[in-house]
Amino acid sequence: MEAFNNRPEIASFRAANDAAISFAEAEKDLARPAVTVLGAAGFLPLINSPGIPSRYEGVAVNLDFPVFNGHLFSARREAAVYRANEAAQRLRDAQERIARDVRVAWASAMNAFQRIDVTAQFLRQAALALDLAQGRYNLGLASIIELTQAQLNVTQAEIENLSAKYDYQTQNAALQYSAGLLR
Repeated sequence: MEAFNNRPEIASFRAANDAAISFAEAEKDLARPAVTVLGAAGFLPLINSPGIPSRYEGVAVNLDFPVFNGHLFSARREAAVYRANEAAQRLRDAQERIARDVRVAWASAMNAFQRIDVTAQFLRQAALALDLAQGRYNLGLASIIELTQAQLNVTQAEIENLSAKYDYQTQNAALQYSAGLLR
């Protein structure tokens, strides 16, 4: 729901849908009769003739009944309804796409978060193996190759752990973006 409220493209699709619905209603109203009232009044100061008055006023009423227009208004109304339906479908598609994006981003972030614990455990195991290899090397029971291999494993575990933390931060940022929380 946060993504639906915060994402700007959803707001754009909602506004387009509302505009299409309003336009369809306006096209529907064209089939109703229209009444136009026009009024005019004025003063003519330079006319001093006895037969022509110096003041005038007038009112006109025009009634327009849309009867014989070749079904123009009904065709425009139908076209506007189809555009409104299309705008509503685009809004639904965008909402479904954003919901899918949020679900995928959430699953990726959770996967990356769980990977942090696995790599931390791998780092602890590699450090324990290095301690054992160091002890065996100090006692003369192991070669330098075993010790350097244990050091390499610790370095690889540290790299994996940092990589997992970085991936989590990246996936969390993607989740926040999908939810519309990043500006």
